[in-house]
Amino acid sequence: MRASKLTCLAVVAILAAMALVSVSSAAAERTVLCKANEEHCSAENIWELLPENFKGAIGEALGKAAELVMPGLPTVSCNTGKLASTLEETEGPLIGEVAKWNFINCGPSGCALAVPKELETGYSAEVTASGGGNGILEVGSTPTVIATCSKFTCTYNASSMQFVVEGGPGEGEYGYISSEAPMSKVPLKSSFICPSTATYVSLYQIVEPGSSTFVTH
Repeated sequence: MRASKLTCLAVVAILAAMALVSVSSAAAERTVLCKANEEHCSAENIWELLPENFKGAIGEALGKAAELVMPGLPTVSCNTGKLASTLEETEGPLIGEVAKWNFINCGPSGCALAVPKELETGYSAEVTASGGGNGILEVGSTPTVIATCSKFTCTYNASSMQFVVEGGPGEGEYGYISSEAPMSKVPLKSSFICPSTATYVSLYQIVEPGSSTFVTH
């Protein structure tokens, strides 16, 4: 009985090791920005990574927006802005940093949305393919968003923030970068009326590297 039990444990250990190897191999597979929705992007379709090579923009005419939803307080919404990352190719995910993050034309009247530094934010960026031409953009290094209105200032951050990347075009449209990310209040930099949590919601249209951009291997 004891020998049989040890054998079962050994088999479980081997299977677990195989699963870890499988996960590691998948995670290590190279991610690229592709001009076509190909599972493994052909060399001629790989976008060259240039400065600010992965940029999302909020278009006022398209009805897109970025907003900070704060329970009990007005939602601060901006209908123009950019989120741009500079990425480098590796054997796994595309890695780099957020080079620009800003918000323009915000409301309600008297309110604004900002990050501590619009340029060279210091936030890390990592893009990983998730399948079907889509991916995940993870912004790390404690991304911070500040809502300022005439009667209060609320500062929120998160250890990291995930954006869903939807490859495009789809029916003649660009791809999108979107988020619905929970954030926590920074008490020393916030007014007492600010709620303890908020949600950063955004929808950016991918404008660089081009109108046809997919996240693949």
